[in-house]
Amino acid sequence: MKNKIYILIIFCISLFLTYRLMRSGIWSVQDDLHIFRLSEYDLCLKSGQIPCRYSPNSALGFGSPVFNFYPPATYFFAEIFHLIGFSFIDSIKIIYIAPLFFGPIFMFLLASSFFGPTGGLLSALVFATAPYQALNLYVRGALAENFALNLVPVIFYFFLKKKQKLTILFLTILFLTHQLTTLYALILLILFNLKSLKSFLIILIWSLGLSSFFLLPSLLEKNLTTNYLMIQGYFNYIIHFATLKQLFVDRSWGYGASLWGPVDDMSFQIGYLQWLLPTIATLLAFYKKNKHRFLILIVFILGLFFAFLTHNKSTFIWQLLPFMAYFQFPWRFLGAIILSFSFASGAVILFIPQKFKNIFVFITLIILILLNFNYFKVDQWQNINDQQKLSGGNLIAQQGAGMTDFYPKYGTNFPAVNTPKNIQITKNSQIAYGQITVDSNLSTINLPIAYFPQMELRLDTQKIPYRIDPEFGFIQFDVPHGTHSFYLRFLNTPIRTIANYISLLFVFAFIIKLIRVTK
Repeated sequence: MKNKIYILIIFCISLFLTYRLMRSGIWSVQDDLHIFRLSEYDLCLKSGQIPCRYSPNSALGFGSPVFNFYPPATYFFAEIFHLIGFSFIDSIKIIYIAPLFFGPIFMFLLASSFFGPTGGLLSALVFATAPYQALNLYVRGALAENFALNLVPVIFYFFLKKKQKLTILFLTILFLTHQLTTLYALILLILFNLKSLKSFLIILIWSLGLSSFFLLPSLLEKNLTTNYLMIQGYFNYIIHFATLKQLFVDRSWGYGASLWGPVDDMSFQIGYLQWLLPTIATLLAFYKKNKHRFLILIVFILGLFFAFLTHNKSTFIWQLLPFMAYFQFPWRFLGAIILSFSFASGAVILFIPQKFKNIFVFITLIILILLNFNYFKVDQWQNINDQQKLSGGNLIAQQGAGMTDFYPKYGTNFPAVNTPKNIQITKNSQIAYGQITVDSNLSTINLPIAYFPQMELRLDTQKIPYRIDPEFGFIQFDVPHGTHSFYLRFLNTPIRTIANYISLLFVFAFIIKLIRVTK
């Protein structure tokens, strides 16, 4: 009964932190492209490309292999709600809001296993009200990272309870949600479960196999895109380190960008109680020699290590591990910090006399709300529907957003204008077709479609060779006099085909595993 009451309390706090979003329209965020991408994902599935690889209307309408590289899980779950009957906007809003409910609840269940229900409640409240949760949801609009961060306690809880199948399932979802969060989550899982390393490796193999359809192409084909630009210029990690003041002291809040130097237009704070409570818990655990003292210490040290990675004194580590450049912003480790510190915060309750525990949690909750609730609010609200969001200037802005992340690298420049109208094309994620009329004897045609392996072109049903326009990477071919029909197909590469079959094999094996256990 106490657990149910505490879960209800957590639910109410989550509702309190998100109720401002539960109205018609959408709030302004930095990553304002997810509604458009969901519409493209919907088009992709309905055109029969499973798994989704190609977004025909991205990159200002010239097409881009977005779904070959951007993890698909958040769009997959949003698409389920859209197919039920929700609008694209409301479907995305559900995926934005839902993590702030299931994340804290599973943080409660996880911490309760070590510190009792009251300690679990304390961990959940610290986790839910962390400023970084507000930053992801209300400022950045980091759909995938927000979802992944709150998914980590789910995975930890099921692994702790030896629920192998559920751990496999949710770890697979994490792989398909946000790869950078997955990286530090795996580090935490390994250190958290050193005594169960064999069991963890089995789960890891299953999850890697199930998610191979995405992981293999995204890793092995990224050299075919301008992905390298994601770590250059503004996105170079070296200019985005946080200061100790920003992490532990500064309470300023903004809706702007991460800037060069120590002054930014957004907040990188951990939160006062978010770092004070785990510090007190760690000190008390060794002063009073609690049985969980080594666990508390390890988790606290991990939190400090992740905090160190956000500071410029850790540059030597970033240089030693070049792949870390893809974190882009060192302050992204705030997610790992609040995971570690929120869990350790619950240990404080072990050192509070029984008759004062509920009072202590209540006072802590009041302080958390007073300190952090004001961060959980929108900057600007857009009273807009799907039709308005996916047309005119709104559509063009979303089509162009993030273009340099995954644009095929077969040209020297990026297109700067929307798709030209002189060639009428019908297209989806699998095919593009239309008619071309040529008045001269022979004319060179640039199809306004960015090439990406593999594409097959037919002219009047006959397969023909084509070139790649050196400036923008468009498909270029010669057409004789007259009116002709063309047909372009987007095909899988051997890497994608092999990856699809690996995942399919693991899916069938996982189904058999479920059936055998059921019997």
